[in-house]
This record gives sequence, structure tokens and C-alpha cells, in this order.
Amino acid sequence: MSNKIFFDKKRWFQETPFPGVRRCKRDLFYVQKEILRKKTSFQEVFIFSTPGFGKILALDGIIQFSQLDEAIYHETMAHTALLSHPLPKKTLIIGGGDGGVLRETVRHRNLKVIHMVEIDKEIPYLCQKYLGFVAKGAFKDKRVNLFYEDGARFIKENPACYDVIMVDSTDPVGPGKVLFEFPFYKDVYHALRDDGLAIFQAGPFLDLKSIINDSVNSLRRLFRYVCLLRLPMPSYSCGCEYCFILSAKKYDPLKINLKTLNRRYKLRLKDPASLKYYNPSIHLASLVIPSIWQK
Repeated sequence: MSNKIFFDKKRWFQETPFPGVRRCKRDLFYVQKEILRKKTSFQEVFIFSTPGFGKILALDGIIQFSQLDEAIYHETMAHTALLSHPLPKKTLIIGGGDGGVLRETVRHRNLKVIHMVEIDKEIPYLCQKYLGFVAKGAFKDKRVNLFYEDGARFIKENPACYDVIMVDSTDPVGPGKVLFEFPFYKDVYHALRDDGLAIFQAGPFLDLKSIINDSVNSLRRLFRYVCLLRLPMPSYSCGCEYCFILSAKKYDPLKINLKTLNRRYKLRLKDPASLKYYNPSIHLASLVIPSIWQK
């Protein structure tokens, strides 16, 4: 029996195989219009539109987000992390050159300094040009300082500097692989202040045993509190819920109640009514993990 799939490659985009459980599953997206295909110094960029998901960004053949679901990912990462901290003033985003997490971060009035590190300087430019609905002008916020360099190296040079760090990395292949290893997690820990916390993109729950558990075990060697976070991502090949890891030095994310979250949500965020996915109830619900994933 042949394992080859035959299709019109001009009309359909087939996602690149990925290590882990997803290697036995392939997704096809109908290409309504090819918007951009470009090779940068670090990765292959493909932007196209589809009838259902809208515009899609793929890096090295792996879907990063679609117009339909990008708010789920970006709102969850930014607001869950920032509202889990009592009052963050200085934050760092590693990766996330598309500007989605940055867009949500600049909503927070309490933040004084926002640093962002992106290894591929072409990604912010291309995404602002072809996917303007993602950043929505966030790069122009006066609090934002954008550094084009290796995030793993940058973090080493800024000890005890940040209240919250958000790691919006690609998958653990290519330039993003180092961001899933213990030395990097250790550097993130040391770059946080004594009451700091960090959130990491970890992959789909399908890869709990092959990828996520290793990250969790590494982070538990460093942080006092480590918990999993659930979110749906329909455009991802995992076909199931996706996972972030929230790690804190001092404050237990599981101990925050709805009253506290509601207060922070209303006082800190600019125009919270315009959010598409995140709210305080979703925040707490995302921390409820099924029994099979707790083992």
C-alpha cells in the first residue's frame, strides 16, 4: 500500500511532517490565493489565503496561525501570563515576529517597558505588509523595543530583569529547537525577577509524551510552580487542543480566583470588550486539565 498522497500542488498546501504523534497525519489546505512565497536567511515563508481559515502564515511548511484562529493563540499567551502577575512593569517577548502577542501585550496599561527579540528581521516586516490584521500597529507603541538577534543569546545578557517572559517560539525544529532545551529554560528563569513568571509555547497535547513532558520536567527543576494551559487551535495539524506551559517563581497560577482576575482585567486592559477569545472565565477554564494528561 502506497503512503503517497496525490494532489494538485498549485491548488493545495500540504503541511510538512512533524516529529511526534503528528507524523502520521497530514493536513491539506486549499490555496485560494498565493500571497507570498519567500526564503529568508532562516526559514521558508509562505502566506496564502483559504476560503474558510482566511489568510495563513506557514514557516518551513508548518502552519503558524490562520486569520480565523490567531486571536485564540495570541490572546491566551499574553493575557494569561500578564494577568497572572500582580503588577508587571517590564516584559519580554521571545519570538512572535508576526506581532500577535505584541498586539495583545500593548493593551496592558501597567507595562512600562516591552522588549521583543526576533531572530528573523524579515518576519515583522513581511507580516506587517501582508498580514496587517495581526500586529495592528503594535510595533509603533513607544514602550516597545525590538531587537533582531538570537533570543537564547539575548536572555543570557539580561539577568533578573523581567516580570514576565513570553516565549512565542516556532516548533522544536530549525531555529526554534534551542528554545525547548534545559539551558534556555534556565536562562529564562535567571532573567526573571524574584516574583516573575514565564509562559512557553509547548505543542499539542498529542505530543505530551514525546515533547511536552520533557519541557515540564525541565521547568520543574527550576520553577516553584509549573502548570499546563489548554487552548483550541483549529488550523493546527494536531487536530486537538494545544498546550502552553505557565511557570512561576512565587505566585501559584492555580490559586488566582475569578474576582482577582476580573479586577485586573478591567483595570489594566485597554478595550477588553474587543477581545475575541480571552476573558477571566476562559483563563481559569484553560487551567483545568483532563486526568489523562495529568499522569
